Amino acid sequence: MSKIIFKIVPVLILWGVFILVVLKIPYPDNITSANITQVSAFFIPLFLALTLTFNLFFKYIIFSTILSLGIIFLLALKALDSLNIVTIALTAVAIYLLLSYFKKVKRKNLTKLPKISKLTRLRKQ
Repeated sequence: MSKIIFKIVPVLILWGVFILVVLKIPYPDNITSANITQVSAFFIPLFLALTLTFNLFFKYIIFSTILSLGIIFLLALKALDSLNIVTIALTAVAIYLLLSYFKKVKRKNLTKLPKISKLTRLRKQ
């Protein structure tokens, strides 16, 4: 029970920080006229909140980070008014390739060859 609480509390805090940023920081007319403080104050809490939220479900931080970066990238493209079918498809392909590169490898043995005498003796004990 306490493990779940330690995972949920940072997620709720980061979403609260993101909502506070959205409500309190003055927003510019468009993203090209925004300064670096406004952009980073918006995207950093959003990225961290998305990453930790996805990590609750997938339990793999690299997978969660890549998905969050993909969503942030799509939001930036939408804000710059250059989101279309081609950019969505290219972003989806890039996210898929990154996820397939960093997928979890589940190995039962330390090596591919299980015939190493010291390792098999240790595993039997």
